[in-house]
Amino acid sequence: MLEEIAEDSITSVDATNQPMFDTRIDYEQLVEKRTEVLQRWQAMNSEDRKAFDGKLLKFEESEGVADIKSPHFQPAKNLSLIAREVRTRISSENDLRLLPIEGIDFDESVLELAESLENVPDIRELYKLRKKTVGTSPKAGINTEEALRLKNCFSQGRELYIAGKNGSLMVKPLNFFYALTAYSYGIIVLNNPLRFSKGNLPGSHGMAYLPDTIQAQFGGDSARGTFSDLVTAFPTQIVKNKNLEINQDCTESLMCFYKKRFSVSPGTLLSMIPEMSEYYKLTTGANSRCFPLEIVNANDPRSLKWEFQIGDGETKPSPESIENAFAGFSTSERHGKIIVTVSATEAHKLKACIYTDLYGKFWYVENPFFPVILPEVSIHFLISNIFFQYHALSP
Repeated sequence: MLEEIAEDSITSVDATNQPMFDTRIDYEQLVEKRTEVLQRWQAMNSEDRKAFDGKLLKFEESEGVADIKSPHFQPAKNLSLIAREVRTRISSENDLRLLPIEGIDFDESVLELAESLENVPDIRELYKLRKKTVGTSPKAGINTEEALRLKNCFSQGRELYIAGKNGSLMVKPLNFFYALTAYSYGIIVLNNPLRFSKGNLPGSHGMAYLPDTIQAQFGGDSARGTFSDLVTAFPTQIVKNKNLEINQDCTESLMCFYKKRFSVSPGTLLSMIPEMSEYYKLTTGANSRCFPLEIVNANDPRSLKWEFQIGDGETKPSPESIENAFAGFSTSERHGKIIVTVSATEAHKLKACIYTDLYGKFWYVENPFFPVILPEVSIHFLISNIFFQYHALSP
């Protein structure tokens, strides 16, 4: 079984079903035209309206206004919603603050922090902090009833985690996976620009388990559900510590996610977990895909720039990986580390897979899914599902 879990294998094929996004139609332009025609109608006197039998719809048809509620335009609308959210996040300051966690009693501190999230007023405010385009008025965002549903998701996730932590090995994989699933529902509604309520989420896991090869399959023409919604909940990915904040634009990543179907083994996923890097090499004999990353201010008095120092002086990522992640940025090598200079104004253009470990340290991850950049929580979702499914089918 260890050999099967440690298997490092990934394949991808181009595969799409109903398109999720459409770049051929400018949805915002359609909305602008409809708004302009509506304003003209409102300014029109009753005598002029008689030419259209007093009906706005006939006037819109005469002006060539598209029915933007038609399912035909949904993929274009999806892209518009993502693009607006990404633009707003990149151009605005992030309101999230880092909270220190007591290292001596880490587990209890994390559980207390998780429990503090189970608060309806805070969830309503968090929705507006995470979705920048919904506005800040008291009535903006989700209502109390929807916030209560999300609170119940978080409560269920925490209780399932505790049950898995304290339960026997026979129930741990089941409890841990469904704990993460319950939290994912809340994450999706709070972050995904295309999802607005728990009740409208698809029932599928949004991925498949392949028992013959012990692999997870997702993306492309796979059934859409929790996993695909979880990935789409991160149209930008934040790289943040007390000294810096970078919001990566992941629009291209999401578009590629729905065009390619991936099949991946657990060993590949485990190689992407920073906390597992040393243990991964110990058990498999292969190097992890995770490399220590330090981000420091570059010496440039004219503008704010950062130096990304990647590696530990002994091992470093492949040149191909660096070129993919930092295309267009200046790269060099110093003391066995890869050095990338990034201007603060251009940082959102990075295509790097950067994760943060439990201690708040950054790690650069060689991305086997490029150009898809999976958020870190989605990697854990896949791993948890594989172990749950394997355990259920081979107890």
